[in-house]
Amino acid sequence: MAASLDLQTLEQYCETLYNPPNPPGRIQAESLLNYHFPTFSNINGSNANGAGSDSVQGHNPNITSPIESALLCRNLLENSTSPYALMFATSRLKTLVHDHFTSFSTAEQHGLRTFVLQYIYEHPDLQPFIISSQAQLFAIITKLGWIENQEFRTLLDQIQVFFQQGIGHRILGIRLLTAVSTEMNLPGTKNVVKHRKAAVGFRDAQLLPIFQAALSMLQSVLRSQQSDPQTEKLKESLLLLMKACLAFDFIGSSYEDSSEDLGSLQIPTTWRPVFEESGYLDILWESWKTFASPVSVLVMECLSQAASIRRSLFSGDDSRHAYIYRFMQEIMLTLTTAAGQNKLQDLGNYHEFCRMLSRFKMTYQLSEVCSYKDILQWLSAVGEFTAQGFLSWKTVGSLSSVKHETELHIEAITINLTGAYLKSCLECVHAVIEGEADDPLESEEALLVSLDMFANIARTKHTESGRLLVNEFSNLSIKYRELIQRATSMIGTASAGSTDINESLLIDELKLTWLVYLMSSIIGARVMYQSTSEQDHMDGEFACEILGFIHQLQVWTAQRPLYFASPDAHLYIQSSIIYFYQQFRATYIGEESSKAVKVYTQLSSRWGLNTPNQVLNVIMDSALNNLRSSGDPSWKKQEDLLVLRTLKLFTNLASGYSSVKYIRKLDTTKALLKNHSAPEFKFLDPTRKSSDTAVARCRTIYYTMLSRILFAEDNVDAEFWRFIKPWEATLDRVALAFVGGGDLGEEDIRLILLGMFKDLRGFVTSITNRRQYNLFYEWFYPAYTPIVLRAIEIWPQSEIGIAILRFWHEFVTNKSSRVTFDSSSPNGILLFRETSHLLSAYGSNLLSRPITDESTRWSEKYKGIMLYFNIMSVSLSGKYTNFGVFKLYGDKALDRVLDIFFQLMLAIPVADMIAFPKLGASFFSVIDVFATDHMTGMPSMPQPVLEYIFRAVGESVPLLGQDSSCSTMACSAIDKICSFVLNWLIKNKTRTSDSVDSADEMLETDEVEDPVHVARDRLLSTGSINGTAAAAAAAAASAPAGSRGSVDLTGRANSLLSKRLQEQQQQGGAHWLVEYVLRNKDVMNYLLVVLFSVVVFENRNNHWALSRPLLGLILLNREFFAEYTSLFIQAQLPDRQEPLQKLVNGLMEGIETNLSTANRDRFTTNTNAFRRECSQMTLMPVSPDSSGIMSEDT
Repeated sequence: MAASLDLQTLEQYCETLYNPPNPPGRIQAESLLNYHFPTFSNINGSNANGAGSDSVQGHNPNITSPIESALLCRNLLENSTSPYALMFATSRLKTLVHDHFTSFSTAEQHGLRTFVLQYIYEHPDLQPFIISSQAQLFAIITKLGWIENQEFRTLLDQIQVFFQQGIGHRILGIRLLTAVSTEMNLPGTKNVVKHRKAAVGFRDAQLLPIFQAALSMLQSVLRSQQSDPQTEKLKESLLLLMKACLAFDFIGSSYEDSSEDLGSLQIPTTWRPVFEESGYLDILWESWKTFASPVSVLVMECLSQAASIRRSLFSGDDSRHAYIYRFMQEIMLTLTTAAGQNKLQDLGNYHEFCRMLSRFKMTYQLSEVCSYKDILQWLSAVGEFTAQGFLSWKTVGSLSSVKHETELHIEAITINLTGAYLKSCLECVHAVIEGEADDPLESEEALLVSLDMFANIARTKHTESGRLLVNEFSNLSIKYRELIQRATSMIGTASAGSTDINESLLIDELKLTWLVYLMSSIIGARVMYQSTSEQDHMDGEFACEILGFIHQLQVWTAQRPLYFASPDAHLYIQSSIIYFYQQFRATYIGEESSKAVKVYTQLSSRWGLNTPNQVLNVIMDSALNNLRSSGDPSWKKQEDLLVLRTLKLFTNLASGYSSVKYIRKLDTTKALLKNHSAPEFKFLDPTRKSSDTAVARCRTIYYTMLSRILFAEDNVDAEFWRFIKPWEATLDRVALAFVGGGDLGEEDIRLILLGMFKDLRGFVTSITNRRQYNLFYEWFYPAYTPIVLRAIEIWPQSEIGIAILRFWHEFVTNKSSRVTFDSSSPNGILLFRETSHLLSAYGSNLLSRPITDESTRWSEKYKGIMLYFNIMSVSLSGKYTNFGVFKLYGDKALDRVLDIFFQLMLAIPVADMIAFPKLGASFFSVIDVFATDHMTGMPSMPQPVLEYIFRAVGESVPLLGQDSSCSTMACSAIDKICSFVLNWLIKNKTRTSDSVDSADEMLETDEVEDPVHVARDRLLSTGSINGTAAAAAAAAASAPAGSRGSVDLTGRANSLLSKRLQEQQQQGGAHWLVEYVLRNKDVMNYLLVVLFSVVVFENRNNHWALSRPLLGLILLNREFFAEYTSLFIQAQLPDRQEPLQKLVNGLMEGIETNLSTANRDRFTTNTNAFRRECSQMTLMPVSPDSSGIMSEDT
């Protein structure tokens, strides 16, 4: 078929692949190209480079090896001029070489590399993307053949032919060297040791000569002073090559790009002459001054690399200092001359220059820098530059080894930086109000990053920097107080609400906000073992000033009308105060607070706060006001955000063991616990909705925090009953309304219950032990559970239904073994019965609820099903209910839940179950729990349910994009089913066979014998018991089921034997799950193939979970495993079949036919070795149904 395709048709296919008119056209073109140019590889999915998998649709039978496919690609390159065809052929060659390089002989490897090199040389005018792809192909061949092929190691000599031609060929040669240097630095996914060995060989033999050649050519270009487009491309190519050389992983540490600023370059000692004698820095700095952007940006990137050369590279201190001083000299010239400032006007140059400064600072010690003769001028220039840009030049980290004069100079710069940053923040307020700049206060997360950096600078000269802030704060406070007094005096006059007054108030409020943030960040940056008493004294002044401002703010807020204030300014001020509380609590409240004497001395003298407890009381009392609402609708958005931030503060305060103990004893907290549902807490109003989901969870967060505080003490029974009094009153009103009394309407009841169940959910979340849970349980059950059931029956489809399910899920979750009752208590059974009633009512509604719009099926139905599954999962796994009781006494509570569960499961397409991650996670969690404790205890299961479970499990395991927890739970369920079936078969064979020589013989037959009839035959044929016993056994086996007990047996042993035979006969032979597995072996074989393929072809982080069910699946059908693995081996290329056969044999080496822990662990070890070796080979998957060893229905 390939011979019938002409060149024009192939070119059309390639163009359709890269420029498709529609998706079906692309798929068809890709399929045809995969057929005619097979890769013999397993590649998940397909991509635009044409490297799709050909393992499924097959390939041309006339092409039997990767070498033949590579020859076709080479032929296409030689004869086609279409860029699409050339790109496809090059990409396909890269795939073939990468996956099957060992299939090529040495001569073929050398010939292919020579062909690519010659092709690039002869076609210098190809499109850049084709040249780049071919350069990468050349680099891959060179890398893979570096160790075995001696000629590959003379790379630079082979590229010299490009340098002897025109500038176009020189650019091509440089790009080839760049591609090889980059490819050699990439970590290998297969044969990692071999790839690293090749990289080391390349580093030692070729990298330095390549770098020297690039440096020499850059110097020549610099002298030529040409600036035509080709020369600019040459400059760019040379600099990219030099960057690639210096970015090489010299020591095998594999630094990530994200962390390249965190370490020095580990240049080998053999490179020392380049940095000490070649004038390397002179060439780079001169190039940066001469070249225009964007080439100059690349030069500065190279200088950034040069600034991070390891200190130990140099032969001595003199040479290292000369290198450092050369850098400092050029930095000084750049910052102090007009030419340098003009270069920094370019944004790219500015950014890379800052990066170079940062890396220079991180690499070399401050003592070395300070020995420079013009250090004071240099520090002044850098400090001024930093002040202008407000960057984190944290040279001030360690001053112990600096001369006193230099230390004073650095400290003076630090003070100037603090003042400059403060000035910028205050001036920013005017720019924001005038609309000239974005408001940094809008994003507190981004603001805190810059505040952390500022604090590190300011604390270096803490007292002087702090004095600047305190003075500015005091002046602004006085000015703000005067404005408040003016505004207050205007109340009732014509000037009330003046725009000028309001704007002045807004400006001062925003400036004070900045100052609170700045001082708080400095407090939070305190390091205990480095802090001095003077620094603690200044922190005390900060705290006193801020607390004074908070006090005055509360007074002013109470006096002035609301229209004088701005909601945004109110949010910013209170957010800055919350930030202060957080920083002060983290720094000065805790076990080490006793060491901060100076801070509490200041607080005591000015505010009478002597202990951390008193400060905590102030924090709680002050922040509590943020929960109260002004009642103005225009403030709603800001107040909701402020409530959320305040609740996060409270949660933080209540999270520590010692701090929550402190808070529990505060008067403010005690008052809050007694009046937690105050009407001024508008966020507790269920009619107050918010589009922000975080704000909508405020009620839950609030009661989670209060519950944690309430239960911080041991004996809280009295406090608990007082706490729930408001809830009791509310629920009693609702209960009365449900029976026709009271004054509540339906909408009132719905809104009340919506808020109530959010509150209860938060409250139960913090319950952590049995005593606390029993308190809540005794209050809530059985008094108020009827309200839950009635509400879910009335409003199953509204928001309240979701709130009820979320509360109930938390209520029945047995975390920390909190749901534990006395051995004589029926509460566990009663709790599950209530759960059954709830799930039955809600599940019945879900089953009758149609999906009106596919785009909203999650909110309409699947979200509720997910919560149903979650509740069912935690209930079945809670271990507080003996489920056998329901069957014993004919209670249908469990049966109802399972029946609706099966129906809900079947109502969801498997594709949707997997497509919605939360739904899938809840489903597989239930399946795992169900297979553990409940599946085998059922009398039977519907066939469609079993088929659905196995299908869903099988389809979830191979998915790469899913959370591994789903596949882990699916594998766990498979393992438990296989374990049960295998153990049953082994036990049955052991019990019914006269002699079993080996465990393997137990699983040889598919027929499962009735143990009663087997026992009867054995009894009748042996003389081990008397004739009466034999007759009794025969009668027991042959009599009707209802009359077998009438046979009279003599003797205690005979009575026991008769009873055992009756039990076996009532059991009726094999377990239904065993029968299903034996009748549907194709299902288990399908699962085996899926798991085996995942182990072989995918790199998963849950290999242990994958290996557990694989053993059981293999032991259940060794014949199929042998057939499939044989087919799998035969489908591989000939040179891989023998080593793969050895790996498959090793997979089952030492494995016995049982599922003991030792046997499982041995198999897991074998699986890891098998997977590791398979990952080093390129293998093709095999679909078993294509070979006829599995039925088409599987």
